[in-house]
Amino acid sequence: MRQDPLLASIGGMLRRFKRAEAWLRKAGLPTFLARVPLWLLCLQYCMMMRGKTARITRIAERIAHWLDTITELSQHEKARLELLDMDSGMRNDIESTKRTLLQLRELCTDVGGMFSSIGFSSTFLDNTQETFLVVVDDACVTATTLQRALEMHDTRALALLRELHEAERASRTDDAVIVSDEAGRGIAVAGEADAFPEAAGFRKLEKVAGAGVAAVKA
Repeated sequence: MRQDPLLASIGGMLRRFKRAEAWLRKAGLPTFLARVPLWLLCLQYCMMMRGKTARITRIAERIAHWLDTITELSQHEKARLELLDMDSGMRNDIESTKRTLLQLRELCTDVGGMFSSIGFSSTFLDNTQETFLVVVDDACVTATTLQRALEMHDTRALALLRELHEAERASRTDDAVIVSDEAGRGIAVAGEADAFPEAAGFRKLEKVAGAGVAAVKA
């Protein structure tokens, strides 16, 4: 059993109330009256745990909502790149929540054992403990599922980003090749004109001569 301020407090009160019960029974008080302090302590503990159960239920509902969101995003092509947990911050927060839940679970079982160790039993206490443990276990299972869903979502998103990057880079390479080919052809034409400047004059003269011959034949 681990050391915890709440455990130490409840343990101390249980021991004192058990001694008080024994003294009251020796004094002639009926057992059910002698156990009133223990019943009050049990009632206070159960009310506290029911409050924690309600809060954990709300936390589990939020975790389930996040899981539904991640699942829906993963099913849509345009949304697969949204809500990336690149620094694992969300997964770390979920892990921290799970650790807290497991600590509360251990605390719950320890307190139940302390009540049992002094011979105290209560259906109300047992039901409270059982409900709390079920809620905590379900919340931890949902949280673990969410962590896995986040990891799978990030893996698929990163793979898609790499594919888009490669496609974009390949497109830029093709555009550069086309521009280079067009520039090369332009340079070649310009080079030909620079190398044979008289060629332009010959072509003009050829056109004029051709026109003159046509006029003569007419």
